[in-house]
Amino acid sequence: MRRLTFVVLVVMAATIVASPPRVSTAAPDVTFTRDVAPILHAKCATCHRAGEVAPMALLTFQDARPWAKSIKDKVVARQMPPWFADPNVGAFANDPTLTAAEIATIAKWSDNGAPQGDLKDMPAMPTFVEGWQLGEPDMIVELPEVQIPAEGGDYFPTPNLTLPLTEDRWIRALEIRPSNREVTHHSVIFSADIAAAMRMGSGAINPSGVFDVLGVWAVGTPATVYPAGTGRWVRKGQTLRTNLHYHPNGRAQVDRTRIGLYFGKGEIQKEVAASLAGNINFTIPPQTRDYEMRAAYIADQDIDIVSYFPHMHLRGTDMKMTATYPGGRQAALLNVPAYDFNWQLFYYPKTAVRLPKGTRIDMVSHYDNSSANKRNPDPNRAVTFGEASTAEMMFGMFEFTAADGVSPKPSTPSARMQLLRSSFADSAYFVDLVTPNQTIPSVLHIPRSGEGSWYVPTFGMITVAPIKDIQWTGNSYQFTASLRIGMGGGAPFTVNGTVEGDGSTRASVEPAGRGRVPFRGFTGASK
Repeated sequence: MRRLTFVVLVVMAATIVASPPRVSTAAPDVTFTRDVAPILHAKCATCHRAGEVAPMALLTFQDARPWAKSIKDKVVARQMPPWFADPNVGAFANDPTLTAAEIATIAKWSDNGAPQGDLKDMPAMPTFVEGWQLGEPDMIVELPEVQIPAEGGDYFPTPNLTLPLTEDRWIRALEIRPSNREVTHHSVIFSADIAAAMRMGSGAINPSGVFDVLGVWAVGTPATVYPAGTGRWVRKGQTLRTNLHYHPNGRAQVDRTRIGLYFGKGEIQKEVAASLAGNINFTIPPQTRDYEMRAAYIADQDIDIVSYFPHMHLRGTDMKMTATYPGGRQAALLNVPAYDFNWQLFYYPKTAVRLPKGTRIDMVSHYDNSSANKRNPDPNRAVTFGEASTAEMMFGMFEFTAADGVSPKPSTPSARMQLLRSSFADSAYFVDLVTPNQTIPSVLHIPRSGEGSWYVPTFGMITVAPIKDIQWTGNSYQFTASLRIGMGGGAPFTVNGTVEGDGSTRASVEPAGRGRVPFRGFTGASK
């Protein structure tokens, strides 16, 4: 038996030696040169190349091969390319999202050992403009040199700059270039001195509702290029105000930001303007997982949206903008379900979005100020509005053009609030809140069932205070709420009111606890 076994083993060994291993000569199904490089060049190389914001280049096989598994993991999880809009809400011209087929190609390449492929299949290297991404500007203006300290908290210099223009011009594009991206978080350029325009008495940054952001630079934010024939005005002798944000990194640094202006040719067809929905008067309690904030915007003329720009800080988790059109039809405009503060993105609709006069946009965002948020600087403290990353913001900016005429028409807080009242089918009242220092137009929505809201203009925006547990007895109602007016307020109060026979309302207001209410009652009109 042992001899037989020995013979069998000898025969098997001879067979193995006599038969050379079978080697496949078939080309790999997916290679870098033929299949992966075109994807990386088209969708990733803008950032993943020398001198740009990404930590490594991905232009060549030698660049990408060491990162094959990481590339696969990031694209499969849809973390790269960075894009945060819900694909089921709207379509956007600057969406860099990979298709399912492109993701499958990269995953298969990585899983199969990331083969290089035939060099003959390698596409030509993409060409990029060095320096100014839009080409040489028609005018370059430099901000004063900024000295960033080595240590300390976020640094916010705000130098002003007067444009050296000899006549009014309109710009078709704008590019902002910080010289030191290592410590620069963002550079925002305003077309007016916002601080001088802020008036507590009117409760508005700009009584017309226009928010004068001219341009933004941040990681992931490309140069601003307006649609053909459209642009922004820059005026002779105009002052630009800035909001520059730097992160000290342990070594003293210097930055000198330059702004490139690209002038339009001929007559401007449409002037681009910007407005803002948001809230600056809030307190997020410590260890709060899902804190909600609301704001609103009302279109006071027929407008066409150019872009959306949502902005929060490290605790922001999501933001949604929903339009209620005249007549009551609702549609989501933008939904960012997983906001990432590291990427400040504009969203440009692929097809024109028309908002007729009287359209209301309701903006809802949520914040995680708990220990579960790994990015939270300090979950044990209350968080208020502030410019530093460790504070919070809640802004949704809209760039738009007027549907009729060249330029948007000016408006007033009162006119906008009257329009906002009309955006509700019923149970909404235009209410003047009379305080010792000012009269503030507001809109009170108190439906017979469900939650209500109080809309109050604050520094050019419209903040929204939810009203829960509205108790109706016939034509009488009662509820408890709190309003922040200007930089004050916030104490809860109880409202006891009635709806009169002519459809108007009258109510008394009493404090619901400690604190002072700046008004003791109000009347409201339903038309």
